[in-house]
Amino acid sequence: MNSRLLRLRFFVLGAPALAGFAVMYLYPFIRSLRYSMIDNTFRQNFVFLDNYKGLLDNQMFRMAAWNTFVFSVVAVVCVVTLSVALSLGLTRLSSRFMFIKNILISPMIIPTASIIFVWQLAFQNDFYRELTRHAGGAAEFWTIVPIYLLYIWKNAGLNIIIISAAIAAIPAEIHEAAALDGAKSLYMHRTVTLPLIFPSLLFVIVLSFVGALRVFRESYLFFGTDYPPDIAYTVQYFMNNHFNRLNYPVLAAASVLFTVIIAAMLLLIYSRENRHSDKIY
Repeated sequence: MNSRLLRLRFFVLGAPALAGFAVMYLYPFIRSLRYSMIDNTFRQNFVFLDNYKGLLDNQMFRMAAWNTFVFSVVAVVCVVTLSVALSLGLTRLSSRFMFIKNILISPMIIPTASIIFVWQLAFQNDFYRELTRHAGGAAEFWTIVPIYLLYIWKNAGLNIIIISAAIAAIPAEIHEAAALDGAKSLYMHRTVTLPLIFPSLLFVIVLSFVGALRVFRESYLFFGTDYPPDIAYTVQYFMNNHFNRLNYPVLAAASVLFTVIIAAMLLLIYSRENRHSDKIY
């Protein structure tokens, strides 16, 4: 098939998605970029980067950005590590895996309000408060633990299904050849299995990272306040509070800055995946 005709077909098929992206994401982002450079929505005086400077000088924003970074890194590492470990074990139970899949996907089906109700019963009782009170320097850690557990419980199931499918797609001859060469189970998975499922693993990491950024709803319902404990105060809380105050220029500056950082991280991840795919395939 002619390469020009093939590119034309790709463009025609992708045009609806590109149009939707432009209308729903690109245009609002450009409007937010404009709002981030004015003093307020009434006078609309151009102040260039003053809002960004004020944002970086804001102690609450710095705390929120640091908490978001820590939560994203720690939660993603925990959920991906757990998902890989369980996937390696579950692929050996292929006959029962369909039943286990239904159990794993159930956290995504259960309404959030029901989950939060159970979590509040488990972590907002006198026993847990007493545990937190006597934790000393680790009291803040125990305060945020329920959000970590909730995030892992909700996101691990889908990750396991994706990783297990990638492992199952590896030809059995590859593992058999590695076993004949004397490779033990742990060494085989580290040097054979994980490199072969690396593209799927990066996809899971991206999904987990997006899930970490979307945990605000569960956190907000669990703590029931616009100002949770300091360790749980993330960028989403900061943006939500400024939205309630109609402080749109600061809100727009925060959203633009946050979007640029996330886009840079995703581009870095996908460029790493492309380099790895070129080496493997």
